[in-house]
Amino acid sequence: MEELSSVTRNEARARVEAFVADFHARWQRSGKSPDPSGFDPRVFETWAAELSGLLATHCTPGMRTGREGALSSSPAHHPGAEQITDVEVDEDTATVRSVIHGAGNNPYYYKYQLRRGDDGWRISRLSTFLNPPGAPFVDPARAKALMLGATSEAALPDLPAHLELDVPGLFTAGRMAGPFENPAPIEVLHLGNLTCASGVLAVLDLGFGDAHFVPLARRIVPGTYPVEVATVSEVTVAVRLRLSEAPAVSWHPAEFTDGTRSVGVDVGSVALLDAGSLVQCQAQRIEELLQEHAALLVGAPGTMFGLAGEAMDAVMVSSGYGDGTYPCYWGVAADGGLTSLLVDFRVLAEDIVRATRVPFQPGPVSSPELAGLELQIAAYDRAFVISSRGGDVTGLRVVAPDGTLLMDGNRLGTFITEGRSSKTWRPDAAPPPGSILEVTRYLGYRHI
Repeated sequence: MEELSSVTRNEARARVEAFVADFHARWQRSGKSPDPSGFDPRVFETWAAELSGLLATHCTPGMRTGREGALSSSPAHHPGAEQITDVEVDEDTATVRSVIHGAGNNPYYYKYQLRRGDDGWRISRLSTFLNPPGAPFVDPARAKALMLGATSEAALPDLPAHLELDVPGLFTAGRMAGPFENPAPIEVLHLGNLTCASGVLAVLDLGFGDAHFVPLARRIVPGTYPVEVATVSEVTVAVRLRLSEAPAVSWHPAEFTDGTRSVGVDVGSVALLDAGSLVQCQAQRIEELLQEHAALLVGAPGTMFGLAGEAMDAVMVSSGYGDGTYPCYWGVAADGGLTSLLVDFRVLAEDIVRATRVPFQPGPVSSPELAGLELQIAAYDRAFVISSRGGDVTGLRVVAPDGTLLMDGNRLGTFITEGRSSKTWRPDAAPPPGSILEVTRYLGYRHI
């Protein structure tokens, strides 16, 4: 019996080895990234045909390699570099794991899932990971500290002065909304019920991994709560977790345990989930869930799933127009209890800005309205460098005394170092005396 099992494992291993060798041969023929100076778009057609032949030879129908539509300067699979590390067989299914060191010696880990049929073993799924098998998503000691940092007494800060929220309006189904050329009705979808057994919630881009993970500082009552997502013209407006039926009488920034109040997005989606379940997961599990459910968002505004068991303890939604930084808020009822958690993708929103005009002259810019920006103008030969701290400055212009526009900062590049943003202006001639620097500063936003 052991001998038969060994033969079966060798057969599954041989299929993966054949796939790797065939992939590399096809990449050498047509999959390499071409010389930009001699680029021929037909190379994509050739590569697609090579991948189609690869799949027909080694894989089940519908399988994808993850390299469709991409031309790389180094092969994703190489028989001389990719090392098979584990083979597991369970009757007519098998899992083969391997590792390859990519450019810069960064390893990539692969998991091949296979099925056995009348024509032998075939690959049914191929997953790629940045983390090795068995590695935790969060170091256990750090996970414990993060969970203890969330409390039911965490502060509920007041909203900033220049913030005009209309959360009920965001979730009014059928209301015509007009951030687009043609107003469209808001659609509100109940995605399902999310279980948070730990009482600690996390809001994050799963693509960032452990590097950016901190839970929300305020604990909720453990339980199962409905999730709603609002969309306009298939663009996600906001997602909320309904913690009670009571109406919110006030809204407060939802702080994370590190003091931040928003979620950063780099892969076009946001996950809201039970932090207690998340910290128990392996890193590859999270990578796999991200790949699987990000693909489902192509045809839906949201998807729900379980991190480790049968309970639906995670939801993922498309993040508005894509990548960016999005604020989170707690809704609070008249009795002080939490009514909902909101992630606002600022689709139905317009910025509140203020333009301040000050003399254009080298040195620190002194104006009460610009306090905290540390705005400075430095002169270098015939160039001027205008710098500030923070991300509140949304516009810079230099205007001559007669009203002529001398410089529009939106046409200049931005250089960021140590928290300071700077723009370099090289005018053909020095600005005349009496010229004005106009600084547009972001103050907040209002729902529309």
